[in-house]
Amino acid sequence: MKTWMKHEDPNNKYGATFTLGDRNIMLPPGAVISVTRGELFNIPRLIINGMLNQFIMKALTKNENLLYAELTGQMQGGIGQTITVWRDGKRMNEFRKSGSHNFARRFFSWVFYSGKVQSYFLTWGHQGHLSSAEQITTYVKKYGRHFDGGKLVKKANPPKTTNLST
Repeated sequence: MKTWMKHEDPNNKYGATFTLGDRNIMLPPGAVISVTRGELFNIPRLIINGMLNQFIMKALTKNENLLYAELTGQMQGGIGQTITVWRDGKRMNEFRKSGSHNFARRFFSWVFYSGKVQSYFLTWGHQGHLSSAEQITTYVKKYGRHFDGGKLVKKANPPKTTNLST
């Protein structure tokens, strides 16, 4: 069984990253990356998001179609970001629409879609190695679906290529 690893942020005592799997894997053809990012969560939203993530994290350890996962949280800025890497989009959607993730998505969507929260969502096909978390964040904020307090500001518009270093 896969195990989550906690990586403390040496520059921020209120931030950490949790990883599941090997970040340095070579992604096979058909692999997809899915990112959910929320900014400006207030403390209650951060707490609820963290509790929901505990259930989802447990379910992810049992999913053989998940290649890698990375959850990052920071109190300053109220930031939460989830990066998951899947063998293919069909398997990702199956996970998304069932079990603990579906429950969280259906009953706690207000965490991401109200107040002052800035939410970003994007899924794209990718081959090769994973880009850095910073490059992925920049990519999602530039090309992902963006909601401001629950109002759609921009639809997802990723380019045809997936080279994040450009």
